[in-house]
Amino acid sequence: MTGIHVYLENGFDHDRVVLVAGEDHHTDPDVTTRHQVGLATVVELDVPPETGAILQVAVPERGLSAEVGVDPAATPHVRVNVTDGSLDVLPQAAPPMFA
Repeated sequence: MTGIHVYLENGFDHDRVVLVAGEDHHTDPDVTTRHQVGLATVVELDVPPETGAILQVAVPERGLSAEVGVDPAATPHVRVNVTDGSLDVLPQAAPPMFA
């Protein structure tokens, strides 16, 4: 298994966040953005390197959800932001830079 890194960034305020990628899943009951750096937390999930996976992100209490295909070889870093009442999920090759 190969890891993908999910960066929960801006817009989180004591939210329960559920992440699912293939067989791996993670639930964090209290995600809050640290405004000084624009980051709440980073979660690592295992994804099969040969097939990749669909990453599902949900903030159930706000009725928000999104999914995106991830390829751990090409885009192992995924940025997630809550913007204007929706989830923005962006896979990318390089890790984001924080203050």
